[in-house]
Amino acid sequence: MAWDRNSAHYPRAVAQFDATACWAASLEWWLRCMSQTRRVRNQLDLVNQFVQYWNSNEASPAYGTITGEGLGHILDDASINMEYVVKAAGTWDKPLVSQKLSISPVLIAYNELEVGGFHVNIIHSLNDTTTADVNVMDPNRGRYRTRSNSRFTSGNYVLGWAK
Repeated sequence: MAWDRNSAHYPRAVAQFDATACWAASLEWWLRCMSQTRRVRNQLDLVNQFVQYWNSNEASPAYGTITGEGLGHILDDASINMEYVVKAAGTWDKPLVSQKLSISPVLIAYNELEVGGFHVNIIHSLNDTTTADVNVMDPNRGRYRTRSNSRFTSGNYVLGWAK
C-alpha cells in the first residue's frame, strides 16, 4: 500500500496561504501522505513550480486561480504523477473513489458554493452511508471535514489519485 490509511498517522491539515491556493495546499497534504514515493513540497514551492499554470496577471480579477486544464498539467507532472478523470455533473462514483482510496488519498476539484468557485479537497476516506459521505482534508481554514457527496456534483468535477 502506498500510504498509511490509519487516520492517527495523517499529516496535520494544511491551510491555504491565500484564497486561491487550495490546489497547492491540497497537493502539499497529498504529497505528505505519499512521502514514501513522492518528494514533499510546501504549497508556496508548488505555486512557484507551477506558476505557468495559474493566472499570474495581477490586474486580472481571476489572479491566482487555476483552470481545470492547468490542474491537469500539474497532475500530469512527473513530480506529482497522478491519474485523473473528469466526472459529469450530477453523478457520484462511490465505487471508483473507494477503489482509488486503496492506492492513495483522492484529490477532488469541484465547484464549491462556500468559496464561490473552483475548489480542491483531498478525500481520505468514505463513510458507509447511503449518501456516500466522504471525509476530506479541506484547505479552506485547514481542517478535516465530513461532506455529503452532493457538495461535489453541482458541476463537472475532477478525481485524481496516484499512478
